[in-house]
Amino acid sequence: MPLSKSAILRILLIQEIRNILLSPALWGLLIFLSILVGYSFIQAVSLFGQASQTALLYPELAAGMNPLQGIFVPTFGAYYLVETLLLPFVVIRLIGQDKQSGALKLLLQLPVSTFALNGVKLVAMFVVWLLFLLPAVSVLLNWILLGGVIHLPEIGTLLLGHALYSLAIICVAMFATAVSGNLPTAAMLCLGTTLGCWVLDFAVANGHGWLGTLDNWSLTTLLRQFESGLFSLAAVLSFLFIALLFFVTAAVWLHPGKQRMQKIKTMLLMVVLFVPMAIGISSLDMYIDLTENQSHSFNPADVRALKQMSQPLTITVHLSMEDGRFYDLQHEVLQKLRRVVPDLRLVFADTETAGLFAASESDTYGLIEYDYGGKHQQSYSNSPLEILPLLHELAGHKILPDPVRNYVGHPLVADARGSRWWFYLLLPLLFLFAAGLVRKR
Repeated sequence: MPLSKSAILRILLIQEIRNILLSPALWGLLIFLSILVGYSFIQAVSLFGQASQTALLYPELAAGMNPLQGIFVPTFGAYYLVETLLLPFVVIRLIGQDKQSGALKLLLQLPVSTFALNGVKLVAMFVVWLLFLLPAVSVLLNWILLGGVIHLPEIGTLLLGHALYSLAIICVAMFATAVSGNLPTAAMLCLGTTLGCWVLDFAVANGHGWLGTLDNWSLTTLLRQFESGLFSLAAVLSFLFIALLFFVTAAVWLHPGKQRMQKIKTMLLMVVLFVPMAIGISSLDMYIDLTENQSHSFNPADVRALKQMSQPLTITVHLSMEDGRFYDLQHEVLQKLRRVVPDLRLVFADTETAGLFAASESDTYGLIEYDYGGKHQQSYSNSPLEILPLLHELAGHKILPDPVRNYVGHPLVADARGSRWWFYLLLPLLFLFAAGLVRKR
């Protein structure tokens, strides 16, 4: 009796998981990840402790001691490097070997498509990706043992962001392997795509225009939202959209029996079909501030008033993007206004400066103008404490702030050097033992 399609897929899944576990590249990656995460964690705890000493002497500074930004985001920077630079090689080897050995042609004799084969490999990579969580879990446990505080919604958002980022990287690696003729070329294509996001981020930091819109789809920009503790439905769907696009194109290009021109036409058709989806995703504005200190939100009373602004609010900014005041304005005011004001229009005036540290030649440099309902206000302040009253005055609202719990911060002076034995020795030995155990079976 022939096997059913589901039974064949189960067998293939088990075989793919076994192939990944037998890969020396995987275990080398895990050992490197353990050492890098351990080093990042120890350094983050040391720097956090130094800042906490000052915060303990001056309690008004304690609110700035946030474990998410001080400990976990720097530590998970190790994950970002490994996911960007090393994880693609595991995927490239997984798919590239099937192409080079001829196993792909044999697998396609089974009643399964290239979509199903890539889907099996994707599920296998996800199962193995769970091993990646061991250093992360170790960090959380060590932080708790040191007396640190963990806000689970923040950590959950951070882990979700890295999971989605890994998914996108895996699918990009699948596509690179499918379209290239050899493994080195696939590696160059994959790294070129991911590193291109870095170049895009640097380019956007020095200008406006269409690059700003394109940067919204940068993998690093999307991940940065999760690192800040902000859950964005658009960011989640953007990651899934990017992963789906590369996954589908990889499956189309992987089939050896199709002509190259036919593959190109199919890919172009998919891109055309996916454009409306991308536009729809970009228009979504569902956000949830999961940070303990609600750093992405105004006072609830301010939010209710801003949502009632029925006419367009135009803000004209006379600041260059390199100016530190613009950075504060962007993160403390503009990004929050984008999420609550129904019709917000930002205008960036042309600014001419004589250099990075030189004064501007324009008398209006640094000015921020607000226009709403035929009324006009302006200010040189970039603080929400001064900007919000101006906006409420323009809208004719009188606001009484809601009572909210003040965030007191979590300063902690601790020494994490004792965890070196775990991250530098015991956990790598555990991975080596697991690798040897798998190869014996």
